[in-house]
Amino acid sequence: MSMGFARSAGDCSVRWMRAVRGVALAAACCRAFVLPTKPRHPSLSRAAARDAPENDVYDVVICGAGPSGLSLASACARRDLSVCVVDPALDKPWPNNYGVWIDEVEPLGYGDCCDAVWRESSVVFEDAGAGDLANVTLRRPYGRVDRIALKRRLVDECGPSTVFVSEGARRVDHRDDAPSEVSLDGGSSVRGLAVVDATGFKRKFVEHAAAFDPGLQVTYGALLDVPGGHPFPLDKLVLMDYRDGYLGDDAAAVKRNERFPSFMYVMPLSERKIFFEETILASRGAGKDRDLEARLRKRLAASYGIGEFTVLESERAAIPMGGADPVVPQRTVGCGSTASCIHPASGYMVARALEVAPRVADALASHPRLSAAGRAAARDRGREAPGELASLSAAAWDATWPRDDRKQRDFMHFGFELLCDLSPGELRDFFAGFFRLPDALWEHFLSWRLSGAGHVYMGALVWWACIPKRFMLPMLVKSLPYLVDKLVLPFASRGGPPLAEHTPYSEAKWRPDRYYAYLDDLRADLEEHHHRRS
Repeated sequence: MSMGFARSAGDCSVRWMRAVRGVALAAACCRAFVLPTKPRHPSLSRAAARDAPENDVYDVVICGAGPSGLSLASACARRDLSVCVVDPALDKPWPNNYGVWIDEVEPLGYGDCCDAVWRESSVVFEDAGAGDLANVTLRRPYGRVDRIALKRRLVDECGPSTVFVSEGARRVDHRDDAPSEVSLDGGSSVRGLAVVDATGFKRKFVEHAAAFDPGLQVTYGALLDVPGGHPFPLDKLVLMDYRDGYLGDDAAAVKRNERFPSFMYVMPLSERKIFFEETILASRGAGKDRDLEARLRKRLAASYGIGEFTVLESERAAIPMGGADPVVPQRTVGCGSTASCIHPASGYMVARALEVAPRVADALASHPRLSAAGRAAARDRGREAPGELASLSAAAWDATWPRDDRKQRDFMHFGFELLCDLSPGELRDFFAGFFRLPDALWEHFLSWRLSGAGHVYMGALVWWACIPKRFMLPMLVKSLPYLVDKLVLPFASRGGPPLAEHTPYSEAKWRPDRYYAYLDDLRADLEEHHHRRS
């Protein structure tokens, strides 16, 4: 297995045509600095809801129209499958802000669905005094998803044949010899050969062998208008500000931060408009978004000198992370968070949803039941062949969770449990080590591109070579309770060669030599546009 993560000039043959990509990135950069006075909520009328004929049988019924559900609907429709999407909020924008690494979405064709792009990110641990941890600058371009543009784009890709039903799904009933039936809140129902649960954190229809008991990433975010301006450069995101000096001598706040450490995430959008989000990265317990709101306001004043501002938008979220895997396979197909596709150690998922959807749609479209011969045979029989619809769902699950991807998740789940146990100082030490890794290691870890064995190698390197020496023993001790239960046993249960190489679905592009050249090209495009603007 290749572990060559050293920097190399490498083969630049994978570079995209800069003129084509530059248009999308330039548009994103332009929008990054000029936002409308009021949040945009145009109608998504192209997802016009209509009654679905109850006698129709769709190839795929998707319950939920978030990023994951619409990504799969788009991919299935583009493969000429008949699709019905059921969601009570079809014409409303998605409620949360989403961030993505540009190299995750641009190869998939969605780079133009970001309304702001930053060339660099910073990770701030301490105030850079004598003996403090060195802060980190990450040279990996990052973008904010334009929620309106991406939703409209996915709806458009679904085409006119996709049926959208503006109701909630209430129940799913499966039969072995007939299509599944989805009962809707209004009393009607739709039928499908495959039913997908994309209901998000509700997980309404996917079954788990054990009680689903995830940890949480808890956030409070606010888009602000700062009349006097803010102190942040517009071309640099703050990925994490883990300083806690702003708490001062507030003993109760310090105690809460020891129990649930938080960091600030900062997206500068214009000279006056800026998005802040206070985040508890990983926790088991009851971190409160109201407490995070108080921390955000305190940090704004104490750390950034921002006292006067107007809140244009705010959001609160408690994102399930980790927890038991769903039963695989089962007749209801999980999608996005219902399939446990949220990165268990970071909370990222949108780019993952866009990447997984095409391969799941391929698995469904290539299944014998959905071939011309399979459709004709089912019509002639007047019923479904025993086990055939279960086989169709199993194919979708296999595409969602290939063996090595499940090994990746095992390691990430282990990392999540470790993060839950770390104090604020230990978290700073851990991330100081994590971001000292060779770029391709930490970047591919956050983007599901390492092999299962590659994760083990990365973890050993973090512990042995990257973290501050004072943290080596505490990290080892705090890892021990989870090594067997969360890593070794699940990892071994997946089967297959323990050191099998993982081939990312975007293939050789992510080899370090090509990947570094690709990032250089992305940064060059952004730099060129920045100079043109200035």
